[in-house]
Amino acid sequence: MNARRTLALGLVAALLGGCTILETKKVEYQSATKLPPLEVPPDLTRVSGDDRYTVPDINPTGTATFSAYSAERAGRPQTGATEVLPTIDKVRIERAGGERWLVVAEPPEKLWPIVKQFWLENGFLLQIEMPEVGIMETDWAENRAKIPQDPIRNTLGKILDQLWSTGERDKFRTRLERRADGGTEIYISHRGMGEDL
Repeated sequence: MNARRTLALGLVAALLGGCTILETKKVEYQSATKLPPLEVPPDLTRVSGDDRYTVPDINPTGTATFSAYSAERAGRPQTGATEVLPTIDKVRIERAGGERWLVVAEPPEKLWPIVKQFWLENGFLLQIEMPEVGIMETDWAENRAKIPQDPIRNTLGKILDQLWSTGERDKFRTRLERRADGGTEIYISHRGMGEDL
């Protein structure tokens, strides 16, 4: 019994003594040395600097005012800024009552392939294509905008996406008309169909 007690005490003493041998991982920021800045590898290009977030040192006395900051920034072009409702030279929207249409300063022959490509790039198949009268019509396409996007639907949708249907279909008809000035008027009409349950 005495030997067991001595062995247990010796084991506890060894364990406690062993903990002090291990090095502490305490951060000693006071003894840190300054390292050279990172260099860009020669096969990579350096990212261009953007002064959007730099604080200008306009007034070194320590007093900052918004008027001084605004005056300093007024001459610089704003990065990432876009013009709201920009004017486009050759395209405008005309309106008569509740109807609107596009007026483009290009002939229909030049616009036909562009309009066709627009519908194809947006996932529509063309059912009717009659360039001699200026009409193209898409096939019925499912309107999937109202499908809920919850985690279960997103998970199952990766595997069984076609099993979920909204019961809504859309069809678009595009009509191009030549203007007297050589331009084109583009009319787009929409037909929708819904399934009643």
